[in-house]
Parts: sequence; structure tokens; C-alpha cells
Amino acid sequence: MRRFRAMTVGLMLATSGLAACGQYEVRKTERPDPTPPAPAQSEQDKAIIAATPQVSLSEKDRQEIRGVARNYLDEAAKELAKGFSPVSGVEDTVVAMQPTEVHAWTLSLKRKETYRIIAECDSECSDLDMELIDPAGKIVERDTLPDSAPAINISPSANGVYTARLVMKTCTVAPCYAAARLYHQIGPIPDDDAPPATET
Repeated sequence: MRRFRAMTVGLMLATSGLAACGQYEVRKTERPDPTPPAPAQSEQDKAIIAATPQVSLSEKDRQEIRGVARNYLDEAAKELAKGFSPVSGVEDTVVAMQPTEVHAWTLSLKRKETYRIIAECDSECSDLDMELIDPAGKIVERDTLPDSAPAINISPSANGVYTARLVMKTCTVAPCYAAARLYHQIGPIPDDDAPPATET
């Protein structure tokens, strides 16, 4: 099973040259129209979960897979977080998810600060989406490309509590683990990077 191979070799990713392959790129995202909150789990979602192989994990297994997800996040950040640094005092969120499941991560963001939120998932996940919801409940940014490393940019117009919503689109063996981290800009952004989004 790929996940358990990842447990033994995933922690070697930092020297494997994964980031050098250029598989990550920061994408410009179109500003979506206001969207209501995510609907309750549908019968189709329940059927997908029921059809997905499930594995029983020991606490040691869970810790190892959390480490794999964080390691993939670290690798993605080498390409996606140039010019950014993790926000002090904000811990990564690392969560076990079923296919189609949505996880909400609450973040306090400051006016005129430029932020980037980056997420990744473990080796049993190939498609993870993310969207950002403002204090009024409106989706202001989203990344729904079919990959495992969504990235969102935001420069809030006012201080407030935002919600980053992770959506597990694919998970071949459940649960899959997703990790996300909040960054803020500390230096120049590469010319080929996407500009930060700014609320209007």
C-alpha cells in the first residue's frame, strides 16, 4: 500500500529532489461569486465513503502519517512559499479526512497583511481543494485545480476571523491526512509567482 511505503520513505523527501521537479506552481485563482456554506453530506458522498477501503490505524501509525503529510507540505512550500514565512503562533492544522469530507480551519487575519495558505495531503490523496471564507460568510478565494497542493492568497481589507475550508476530493484508502499552514509575506515574490489577492 502506498501509504505505508510512504511511512518509511516519505521522511526522505527532503533529499529526493521532489521540489526540483517543478511539480508545484502558484496559480492565479479567479475570484468566485458568493457561495452559501457547504451543504450537508449528500447520499452520494456517503456512498463514496462506503465504497472507499478503510484502514484501522494505531496511534503510532497516525503519528507517522501526520509526519508524512507535514513532510509533503514542507516540500510544497519550497516552491509555493518563496517570499513568505510561517505566521508565528499559528500551528499547522493536520487532520484525518474521509473522501468528500470538508474540514474548517479558523484563522485570525490582520488588515493589509499579505497571507498565503498552503495545504498538502498524504500519499493516498491526489486531489485536495481549498477555499477561504471571509467574516461575512462569503467565499473570497478558492483553489480547485486537480492536484494535492492548493494555495490561496489574501490581503484582508480589515481585521477579522476567516475560515480556510479543506475539501478532500480523492482518497484511495481512508482516512487520508491533510496538512495546512498559514504564511505571511516577508520579502519579494518571484516574478513568475501569482500576485496576492486583495479584498475589495
